[in-house]
Amino acid sequence: MDFKSLAIETLVDPASAARRMLIRQFGTDVVWTGFALCVVLTVLLYAVQGYLLGVPSNGVFPMLSAPAFGVLLVSLQLAFTFCALVVGRWLGGQARFVPYLGLLVWLRFLNIAVQAVAIALIFVVPPLAIVLNLISAIYGFYLLLHFTNEGFGLASLAKSLGVVLMAGLGAITTVLLLMGLFVPAILETSNV
Repeated sequence: MDFKSLAIETLVDPASAARRMLIRQFGTDVVWTGFALCVVLTVLLYAVQGYLLGVPSNGVFPMLSAPAFGVLLVSLQLAFTFCALVVGRWLGGQARFVPYLGLLVWLRFLNIAVQAVAIALIFVVPPLAIVLNLISAIYGFYLLLHFTNEGFGLASLAKSLGVVLMAGLGAITTVLLLMGLFVPAILETSNV
């Protein structure tokens, strides 16, 4: 598969790109390897940005170390995928875990590329980096809607919006519940 043409197709015609990826049917090992690589690259960007700029890279959880950020990222991504499956099926869609995770992994790779460009732009033209981040966040949401729509076969961007919003809330709730269960236990054992 030509990743450059797939990236261009994703940006120009996201529904067609999602269908192309679903037809390709990437194996479970490929999807999980891609997922692991996405996590490693995202954590690396998080650490590099924190080192270069001297500030934490995550505004929501500013005091996270790079490994803790990685655990949070894995938890959120997997929780989002599971919640999307539940909500998507409830709304009449059909999807399996691995193919849908594969679509999300591809979108994450594109996001990583944009983040790397934005980090470089901070040192050249900082306002342009801010604009790029804003545009990529909005357009990334648009891409996610199309990929979710195709992944579940919903034939409705409104239903796709419902899946994304409810899955996002479900993922955040799940991670906060897990943090409530495990963080106090970790703090007790670390003598803090």
